[in-house]
Amino acid sequence: MQNGAAITRAYHDEDDHGWQFCSEHITHPKDAMLVSLQEIVNIDQSVTEIADLPPGWMAQRERIGSAWHRILQYADATQVIIDWSLITSEEAFYDSVLSQCGSPTWHGRNLDALADSWITGGIDSGGPQYAFGFFASESTLPDLIAFRDSVLKIAEESIDENGGRYIQQSEQSGGGNGLKPVPHL
Repeated sequence: MQNGAAITRAYHDEDDHGWQFCSEHITHPKDAMLVSLQEIVNIDQSVTEIADLPPGWMAQRERIGSAWHRILQYADATQVIIDWSLITSEEAFYDSVLSQCGSPTWHGRNLDALADSWITGGIDSGGPQYAFGFFASESTLPDLIAFRDSVLKIAEESIDENGGRYIQQSEQSGGGNGLKPVPHL
């Protein structure tokens, strides 16, 4: 909110119930600043109009004084759930992921092809945007750790470029198996 830029977007995070306030000038996470909620209210009291915004929702407007429009974030994002304790090979990973993404049968089974699908888009029927759930990271087989880390970087870039989010264990259908999500990179 430097240089008097108007707050035009607000996000109420699902995972930690934190808030993010953005202007049209903030287009990349590296440009973000950590400030208190009171500082935001001091800059623009109209953000109190969305104080009841539920976690997992965003609000946006054209400019200060415009009406806020409330939107459920990523409600239609394709879910990609990976339990690393069940992945025994790169092939097993691709078997699971490509079917979840709605990938065509000709889809490549390598990290470059995965990046094309998750970041560039236009290949899978389901995305991007994706809601990623990576669980049981500590159970990744030793020979798959570097591969897992590359997958996590591609997912992070997909979210940065296209939106999307990480799924918490409580959101996973049939949850309750004790798996814990991999934290953001």
